[in-house]
Amino acid sequence: MTIDWTQRAWLEWSATHSEAEPKPFIKVESVRPEPLAKIVRLMLRWNIDTRKSFRIVTDSGLILNASALEQVVQDGRFPFPPAVAEAPGTSAANHA
Repeated sequence: MTIDWTQRAWLEWSATHSEAEPKPFIKVESVRPEPLAKIVRLMLRWNIDTRKSFRIVTDSGLILNASALEQVVQDGRFPFPPAVAEAPGTSAANHA
């Protein structure tokens, strides 16, 4: 499956704490829709336990939950490097 990383995507959240009692997902209104690649990079910054409460949904109907997101990255289908926070005191200017 080819993924259009430029399509509009948003985050949805669920309060589910167990798979036995799933709760519905609701759109996270505080995160505006962005290109899919940007939302994926944001979510990759979070630990796996945090990711399990969220999923990414696109205009075309693609849904990436935590396990699907991990699979896309492991398969090499995510063509961008994950965003990594810089260590304090470092910046592009310091590397020049």
